[in-house]
Amino acid sequence: MLLKECGNLPVAIVRPSIILSCAREPEIGWLDNVNGPTVIIAATAKGFFRTILCHEDKKADLIPVDMVTNLTICVAWRTATTKSDGITVYNCSSGIQNPITWKQFVDCCFLNIRKHPLEDVVWYPGGTIKSNSLANSVCSTCMHFLPAHIIDILSRVFGKKPFMVNIQTKLSKASTFLKYFSTRQWHFNDDNTRELSSILSEDDKRIFLFDVREIHWPTYIESYILGVRQFIFKEHPSSLPLARKQLLKLLWISWLAKFLAVVLLSHILIRRSKRFSGMLFSMWDIVLRVSRMLSHV
Repeated sequence: MLLKECGNLPVAIVRPSIILSCAREPEIGWLDNVNGPTVIIAATAKGFFRTILCHEDKKADLIPVDMVTNLTICVAWRTATTKSDGITVYNCSSGIQNPITWKQFVDCCFLNIRKHPLEDVVWYPGGTIKSNSLANSVCSTCMHFLPAHIIDILSRVFGKKPFMVNIQTKLSKASTFLKYFSTRQWHFNDDNTRELSSILSEDDKRIFLFDVREIHWPTYIESYILGVRQFIFKEHPSSLPLARKQLLKLLWISWLAKFLAVVLLSHILIRRSKRFSGMLFSMWDIVLRVSRMLSHV
C-alpha cells in the first residue's frame, strides 16, 4: 500500500516492539499511558492482579519509548538524504542484541514494586506466571473474579457503586492481548537499525541514542516502576516511607491470613479423617524432634 500510495515521497517504516517508559528523555521513567504490560504491572502493584498466562523462558522484546523516537528521527534523516528503491523497515527491538526473558522481567518488576510500593495498596503484591491455560483460568477465577464479586457485593451493601468486576474484566482483556506476545518467541531482524547506527557520528549516537545494548535492565526496570508510581498514579517520592510501612503491615496480614487458612483446613480435615489426623500429628512430632536436635547442635 505504501509503495503504491507514496508517489515521490521518500518513505521508511519504523516498527517498535513492546514500548515501555523512557530510558533517558524527557525524564527517566516518564510515561503517560497504561498501554501494553503497564496496565498489568499497575494492577499488580495495587495488589489485585495475581496471575497471567506467559511462557517465562521466552524473550520479552521490550523497548524504551525515547529510543523509538530517536530512531524515528534518524530514519527520517537517512530516508530524506539517501535514495532507496523500496521501503526500508527498521525494527526497533531488543531481543537480538540485549534480550531479557519474561521471567526476568516479571521477577525484577516484583522486586521493585515491593521496594517502591504504591499508596493505598489493596493486598500485598504477589502472584505467579502460568504456562498452562487451564491453570491460569482457574487461578484467574479464584484470585481475580471471585474476590471482585465479593467486593462489589459489599459495595452494594454499603450503598456504593460496584467497580471491581468491571476493572477485572478490562484487565482480563488486556492480558489476552498481551498473551499473543508472551506465549510466542519472536525474532525481529534489526540489521537495518544497526547499519544506521554504524554511520552516525559519535555525537549523534549520544544525542539520538537507540542502541539497545546501552540498556541495563535492572536499572531500567526500577526506573520504569518508579515512573508508573509517579506519572501514572501521581504519587510523590516523598510518600515512599509511609507506603513501605503500609506494605509491611499488608505482608503480616497476608501471612496471618495464610496461616489461619491452613489451620482451618487442617481442622476440617482432622475432624473428617482419623487417618489424616494421625499423619498430621506424626509429622508434627517429627518437626518437634528435629527442632530439639538442632537446638542442641
